[in-house]
Amino acid sequence: MSRKRTHDSDKEMDSGSEDSSRQNSEAEAGSDAEEEKEIVDVDFEFFDPKPIDFHSMKRMLMGSFGDDAEDFNLSGLVDLILSQNTIGSTVKFEGDDDPYAFLTVLNMHVHKDKEPIQQIKDYLLKKAEKRGAASKLSEIFNGQGHVGLLFSERVVNMPPQVVAPMLKMLVEELEWAVADGEPYEFEHYVLLAPMYRETEAVDDDEGGAKKRTGPTIDAYAHAEDEFIEEFACAKFDYKFSRSKRVAESRNSFADTGLAPSRRCLVIHKAKMPALIARLESALAM
Repeated sequence: MSRKRTHDSDKEMDSGSEDSSRQNSEAEAGSDAEEEKEIVDVDFEFFDPKPIDFHSMKRMLMGSFGDDAEDFNLSGLVDLILSQNTIGSTVKFEGDDDPYAFLTVLNMHVHKDKEPIQQIKDYLLKKAEKRGAASKLSEIFNGQGHVGLLFSERVVNMPPQVVAPMLKMLVEELEWAVADGEPYEFEHYVLLAPMYRETEAVDDDEGGAKKRTGPTIDAYAHAEDEFIEEFACAKFDYKFSRSKRVAESRNSFADTGLAPSRRCLVIHKAKMPALIARLESALAM
């Protein structure tokens, strides 16, 4: 298994992070009032996608497509991802074969006749139609430029700081592939960002149980998507087709509920360098 990069979690993702690490050390040393913090070092590494990653990647994609996952050929989707093993990255802890995160992209034009891509395209166009965004999305899907379908998945306890270096590596790999004549020159990228919609309960006029029809607050499940949205040229929200419920909050906010949803973000290729720089800055350790 070839290693792409090695990273210690108590250092910056960027190899040029010595200055930042030194500043952090000086700040900690200069604060006598601050309690000592316990630091746990966890080594993790970046790898090319491998067949051994199949089941872990499929599980993460099932979470990505949520309640509608059964509408997609996810096994076929993972097979497509693994077929281009020089594109994209997985993140694994030292000594563990299971990936805890992965980031890659699929060419929706090259794979337009493959069932998983057809399913995703049709699904998104139907969702966009309900939000008045179908014309724009169809124009992007059917334009001359190729569209890259981005997948950025990770388990809950994996920090968002892994995203910027993976995205940076992906862009480099795409450039190398294009130089070799491979079809990875994208005009737009499409990312399906997981969201949660918090709804406030209001009293029933008839004195019955509270109904969740109050104001709503949208929040990203992945912290990095808030910054990615800044560079989107088009976006729309959608709910899962099969979801008819609002999950109850399991914390002290008993009068709220959380409903999972998704936000489709479209990013033009010209925005990628600035987007990566934004993530490196915003998510710096």
